[in-house]
Amino acid sequence: MICMNCGKHVDDDVRVCPFCGSELEAAAPAVEEPAPEEDPLPIILKTRKPVQEEEDPFARDEADRTPAFEKAEKSSIITPALILSLLSLILVVVCLASILSLRGALSDLAKLQEQNTAALQSSIASVGERLDVLDSTLANVQNQAYEQVASQSIAITKDITPLTGPVDEGKYNQMFIVKAKGNLNVDTSFDWQRYNEATGGWVSIIFTGDATTNEQFGLRLENQFNAAESEYTTILWAQGITQEAAGTYRCVITDNGGITKSSAEAVVAIQEVE
Repeated sequence: MICMNCGKHVDDDVRVCPFCGSELEAAAPAVEEPAPEEDPLPIILKTRKPVQEEEDPFARDEADRTPAFEKAEKSSIITPALILSLLSLILVVVCLASILSLRGALSDLAKLQEQNTAALQSSIASVGERLDVLDSTLANVQNQAYEQVASQSIAITKDITPLTGPVDEGKYNQMFIVKAKGNLNVDTSFDWQRYNEATGGWVSIIFTGDATTNEQFGLRLENQFNAAESEYTTILWAQGITQEAAGTYRCVITDNGGITKSSAEAVVAIQEVE
């Protein structure tokens, strides 16, 4: 027979359609009918598919008794956005840790740099002190060497004798005498100097005229040469000495090679005459 529900052929003795599950009615005995002259159009029976029941969001699974919508929410908790956020958070933590570590390293490096700078400055100061000592030592050695050369070039046979008392103002007499030997010149080798308190240095006394006098201080210069003794003599005379002549004196001797040597120093005091 034919199932009226699904239209499929089933056995005549079957009461339930094995295809759709519909109950079948007993078929009436077949009556032979004359065949139509033309085949009728085939009748197509449309069967309706069984409606699938929608899942109840509040239905509970028999195993765990959990509502279906809760399962959906649980399955959607871990998403790509959440994973990306977690990775970003981890990266931020790592960067902060790196920055803090780098900051500590830079602080230690700065402290080490300060220590090295202080040590270097101390070393430079120590080297500077040693250079100062070396310069002073070198200057002393040079002075000693120069004095030795000057002593070999110029020999002072009679040095300045200091005055025992003040000189009377306007007095005319011999004050100082210096004698020396060497490669000297009677006209240019003797330079009498006076110490200037204002400037803190020695100033040459200028003698002018044929008598080689200095009217400001009331002094006169006389140089001599003794050929028999090969000795040179320079004499500083008081020729009407003035109050301005008071001070400290010395004679600087220069040989023809430019080597100089200084005599002793002497103080001149001027006493007013009534």
